[in-house]
Parts: sequence; C-alpha cells; structure tokens
Amino acid sequence: MKTPLIPLCALLLAAGQTQAASPNPGPAEVGARQIPLAAKAYAGSSINVVAGSRQTLYTNSGHQYAGFYDASGRLVLARRRLGEERWQVQPTEFTANLKDAHNTISLVVDGKGYLHLAWGHHNTPLSYSRSLEPGSLAMGEPRAMVGDAEKSVTYPQFFRLADGDLLFLYRDGGSGNGRLVLNHYDVAHQKWSRRQDNLIDGESQRSAYWDMSVDKNGRLHLAWNWRETPDVASNHDLLYARSEDGGRSWQRSNGSDYKLPITQGSAEVAAVIPQHHNLMNPPAVGANRQGQPVIASYWSPEKDARPRFNLVHRDEQRWHTIPGPEAGLDFTLQGHGTKRPPISRAALLVDTGKDKGAHLIYRDDSRGGRVLAASVDDLHNTDPHRPQWHFHYLTERSVGAWEPSIDPAQWQRMKQAQLLLQPVTQLDGNDHSGSDTKPTPLSLLIWTPE
Repeated sequence: MKTPLIPLCALLLAAGQTQAASPNPGPAEVGARQIPLAAKAYAGSSINVVAGSRQTLYTNSGHQYAGFYDASGRLVLARRRLGEERWQVQPTEFTANLKDAHNTISLVVDGKGYLHLAWGHHNTPLSYSRSLEPGSLAMGEPRAMVGDAEKSVTYPQFFRLADGDLLFLYRDGGSGNGRLVLNHYDVAHQKWSRRQDNLIDGESQRSAYWDMSVDKNGRLHLAWNWRETPDVASNHDLLYARSEDGGRSWQRSNGSDYKLPITQGSAEVAAVIPQHHNLMNPPAVGANRQGQPVIASYWSPEKDARPRFNLVHRDEQRWHTIPGPEAGLDFTLQGHGTKRPPISRAALLVDTGKDKGAHLIYRDDSRGGRVLAASVDDLHNTDPHRPQWHFHYLTERSVGAWEPSIDPAQWQRMKQAQLLLQPVTQLDGNDHSGSDTKPTPLSLLIWTPE
C-alpha cells in the first residue's frame, strides 16, 4: 500500500523556517553533563559511536551496562550503579576489526539479569556470548544461537520484551541482496529459537536497512529503506510494519496483515523518496503516546537540494511529513562503505507522556562539529509551513565523526537521553583502513529535555 508524500515543494517552502535563531543554549544552560568512562578508547573509526546500533548502553535493575573497544582493540564491558559515576570495568578476550565501523557492539540484559552480547559483524559468522551469571560482566565462550543462517551476519540488534524475553534481528546476506532474520530468546528456558527466517526479503535484488523499537505497550515498530546496490545513492523510500505479538505476525499501520516475507511489492510506503536523493540509512523509528509510529531520517526533498532531516509520522488516517533541520553544508551521499558526511544520523526521542513533541540528537560540522538537540513541540501540527524547532548544544567541542546511539531503557523509563560520547575520526567510504588518530576519552552524555 502506497501513501503519497507531502509535496516536495512544501518541504522546500519550509526550509527557511525550521532553523532556530542564534545563539542557541549551551550544555550548561540545558543541563547536559558527562560522566567519564574510559581515558583511552579506540578512535581510528566511528566503531564505538555509530548511529542505529541498538545498543551499546542498556539499563536494568538499577545498573547501566556499556560496551566499547579500548585502545588495544579489546572489547571492554562496564557497569555502574545508577546515581553513581564510578564504573566497574571488565576487559574481555573478544576482538574485532576496528577499522570497519560496521563491527559495532550490541548488548542487552534479559529478564533474569544475564547480559547478552554480539560484536564484530560485517557479512561474517555470528559472534555471540552470554554472561556466566546474572549481573556479571564475565562472559561465556562464543556460541551459536539457532545454528542456521549464521554465516553472514550484519547489523545485529537486541531488543527486550516486557516479559523479559529477547528478540535479535540481523541481516543475512550482503548489501543489495539480503533478508532480515528474527530470533526469539525464551528467558524461562534460556533458549533461542527462530521466529522469522525471512521477515523482509530483498528478492535477490535489494536489501532492507532497518531500525526497530518496542513501545511502552509492547508493540514492535519496524521501519526501513530499500537499497538496490552497495552504493548508498541507491537508497529509496521509507517503509513500515508493526507487530502486536512479539514478531510472530506483522501488520501495516492500518491493521491489515502482511503475508510474510515482506517484499517491495507488499511493503507499506510511509514516504516516497526516489534514488539519488541523499537518503541516509537506516532510519530511526519510535512511537508517540497513542502508539502511532514516528520515523526520522534525512534526504534531499529534490535531487539537487541540500539534505535535511524529516519526521514521518502516522495519525489515524494517513502519513504526514514534518520538515526538520537542514544540513549546514551541502553534500552528496554516494559510494560504498561507511560514509563521513558533514552531519551524522540522528537519534530519535519521541515524547510519550502529556507532551506531543519529539527530539533529534545529531552532530553538525557546520556548527563546530558539536552535538545538537533539535526539538519540535507538537507532532500533530501538520502544517508544513510552520514547524517550530528549537536547538540546544549538548557539547562545547567538536566530536569529529561521532554519531548517537541511546540507552532505550533510560528514555522509556526516565525520559533521559543517555548515550556514549567520544571524538573519533572516520575515513569516508573506507572500511579497510583506520585513521591514525590516537585513542580518545569515552564518556556518558546525559541530557533531560524540558
């Protein structure tokens, strides 16, 4: 089912109205603060701080867990008690190719307190481990989950369900030719099983670059863009699916059922975006207080226009697009490998209480390479000419090629944005060579929106 996008000319008319007046409040004024985690972490690529990773931070039962690669290339785990600033740090025996920023870390804690960890994946065999004891940072030997379709894993992501069970999603196959696989972990029996062998199928012609979130009512929201080839310029369209039963069955936003696997012909289109429009992958997805989806990404409203962030959200009738912050510098998104554009991808935070707004957290080189929070007060104001965006600086200095990845439990429970912060260097389009940047400090950035 295809729903037309708000006319592109409307987005262009709003271009001059979305940027807030300068100067913008700084970290001290908005209460942003940092907690040191490591004095030296690997900084030759953006592997420790890549957007779309769920997640390098996770909070469970009064403790927050973190994962990163240190200066020597080891995967390091850390834990702190909430309210304290001292971390318990535990180096592991695990390593990865740090030059390739795809090889990021994903971790989660299950309902019995066991830490689950996946790392080092870019079309490579599954690397997965579980802690030896609940609450422990000591990890067991790497092992299989299900044992099938685990030889070419990319973008592994953990999610925790309300009953303490886990979901694990990953791409099986390569860029432009992959399928989305979904595993389920039964916390009571401590066992993984396959829930979907082929949730989204590229039909050997394309692959889905996806993000998923679990809302406060347990509904799964899955958003993705298609990519036809390994060239990022072939990205197109924003698509959507949801599940009410932990991923067993899937529906469109109007409640109609999908026949699995979802393909290009059956996928619900939330926004029509042609190829070669600077669409970045993957999008970010969340949900508002009514449980309706909100999707964020950036693209150019016309082929030669400057890229800008947009929020695509659903009400009871249809999809709407709210134009957001425009990139301060013009650029063209094309080529293979990990890109280094002058803006980062954004973390999306959607208010689910009495407020009706949303926040984007990202880095903009035109603003000194600092971390920005852009907030819109009312997602329900669908007038494309009057989006009211407010901007705040969350750091005083440049963070290089940093990108955001939040702790989902902290946002859902405490309405705090908590994310790892590290100045890093990323060579554009190069997954084979790291920069010679020396190790840099790694910290936890905390911000509570008003």
